[in-house]
Amino acid sequence: MKTVRNAILCAVVPLVCAMGATHAQAQGIGRSGTYGPMWDSPVTMSMDKLTAQQRNEVVQIKSRMMQMAMEHDQMMAKMELEFMHTMMDLQKQLLDVFRGH
Repeated sequence: MKTVRNAILCAVVPLVCAMGATHAQAQGIGRSGTYGPMWDSPVTMSMDKLTAQQRNEVVQIKSRMMQMAMEHDQMMAKMELEFMHTMMDLQKQLLDVFRGH
């Protein structure tokens, strides 16, 4: 039994490591320091080098990004709530069916 467990462990560990490395490469981890989507990354350019109009544009764009992120979070919360209500209703229906027998 111990030999089988060791054999499985020796086969699974390299597989998991290879899958992790493949996932990291697919996500872009380790490439130029990028981790995740570009919109989550802070803007690296200094605001001091921008003109007043460009700074205004940056503020407007960031404001729209924050607004869209908030709207996305609200919609996801709403959908999650609707999902939970529907699942509870379906579970009640299942319970009623099993009680009927």
